[in-house]
Amino acid sequence: MSTVGGFGAAHTLSATTSDCVSCVKFSPKECPMLLVGVAAWDGSCSVWQVGRDASGGVISQPTWTSSHDGPLLGISFSPDGRVFYGGCTKTAVMWDLNSDQKSVVASHDLPISCLDYVTLPQTMSSVLITGSWDGKLRWWDLRQQNFVMEQNLGEPIFTLDAQKTVPMMAAATGRLVHIYDLQSSQKVSELKVPDVMKFNIRCVTCAPQYDGVGVGSSEGRVSFVNMKEQPGCTFKAHIGTEKNHYILNQANFCVHHPSKPVLFSGGGDGNITVINRGERKIIKTLQCEQKMNDLPIPISAGDISGDGSLLAYAHSYDWAMGKSGYRNQSTSVHIRTVGF
Repeated sequence: MSTVGGFGAAHTLSATTSDCVSCVKFSPKECPMLLVGVAAWDGSCSVWQVGRDASGGVISQPTWTSSHDGPLLGISFSPDGRVFYGGCTKTAVMWDLNSDQKSVVASHDLPISCLDYVTLPQTMSSVLITGSWDGKLRWWDLRQQNFVMEQNLGEPIFTLDAQKTVPMMAAATGRLVHIYDLQSSQKVSELKVPDVMKFNIRCVTCAPQYDGVGVGSSEGRVSFVNMKEQPGCTFKAHIGTEKNHYILNQANFCVHHPSKPVLFSGGGDGNITVINRGERKIIKTLQCEQKMNDLPIPISAGDISGDGSLLAYAHSYDWAMGKSGYRNQSTSVHIRTVGF
């Protein structure tokens, strides 16, 4: 199995959507089989079963596909393999892969931008958390019809991430990260992004060490914001230079390695950036080489597996330049082994 600077060769998922990919997500470690889900703007939600061949390379099998009435923006898995997805119809759906039954389990006043299903190890209680452009976070006990708790953050929520083992959740609005203790469901702090980060937050990831969060912004910077007294660090993860000026490419996803102080991010430059936030340096930039008319196709979404051994990411248009930037860019989804 060939490797490139800590990454294995790219394995491409077959039968993916041709539309823009909004979210890529792995199933949790507790799931009986390793799954990866892809949600897209055409309303499709597709799930692949993922494994390894005899040489350690990645193999996959397209297994389930569902369609929704509007663009999907978020996807999550439960430990028993159920899928949750939501988006522009202002609702979230639970999809039982065993029975292929679907039911609406959450709703908001505006599109649902992000969601995460959480099972807390201390109490084994489960909850679906949804965030929306209506500025509200809602907690849903799926045994009840209505949400069991709501927090109004006062401005659109763009992204959230829950770290089940800590337990901790981070939800990001414009330039603030709201930190919650999942056991008590109470907000414990608000973190401001560093002053050098001028644009809004695009993605957020909780550190398993419970010492901070990683954030990526619309101008392509990625920061680790420390919750303790130690200073954080900020990097020009997806900012290039040309003829003495900067080229800003938004950071579309960032994920934290489950056991190492390492952040992975993917951006509009079509690259994956690997940051050792403990050593405060970029240790690798992987150029994924998906291009159209010599221009890179953005990495629009991505995720790391629960054991940290696989990284999945999607190449598709990320709408950073609006409708005028759409050139019918091709879409593809890839998985690489991780050797960090």
